Amino acid sequence: MPEFDSKEPYVKQLMLYFQNGSYQKAFSLSKEFVKKFPKDTLSHFFLGRSAFWLNDFQTAKDESLKAFNLSEGEDEMAVAGILLACSYFQLKEYQQGKEVLALLRTELPQKEDIQKLRFVFSLALNDEAAAMRHLELLYTTNRKATSDFIVQFLERYA
Repeated sequence: MPEFDSKEPYVKQLMLYFQNGSYQKAFSLSKEFVKKFPKDTLSHFFLGRSAFWLNDFQTAKDESLKAFNLSEGEDEMAVAGILLACSYFQLKEYQQGKEVLALLRTELPQKEDIQKLRFVFSLALNDEAAAMRHLELLYTTNRKATSDFIVQFLERYA
């Protein structure tokens, strides 16, 4: 495994690993990245992301929580929060995931993903009224995406 002196080479190499589906390599390099830059949001995010793809949801949760807590600004918090919420979901910790999603605000394209996740978490918690509110908010944001999402959701879970 190469060792780099700055963050940029780590990020570039990790992006290549993710694009190629080399999650074990990404996990190994991310551990080195965290060791070298322990207070960096991205280092913990990449370690959490690679752990998630390797189905190590506990590590994904732990590392994405660190990234979430280190994040600066709403957009960084949103990206780390989505990974954290997905990790909570995989661990069946629905309430914690819903609470994280409630904190997220962003103007990034992930804004729609956050609403979709809020809908799914509300259903997991048997809160139909909240699920409908999130679906309505998503619908006002992007009608086509909402329709596509509902069709995919029903095909998968109905």
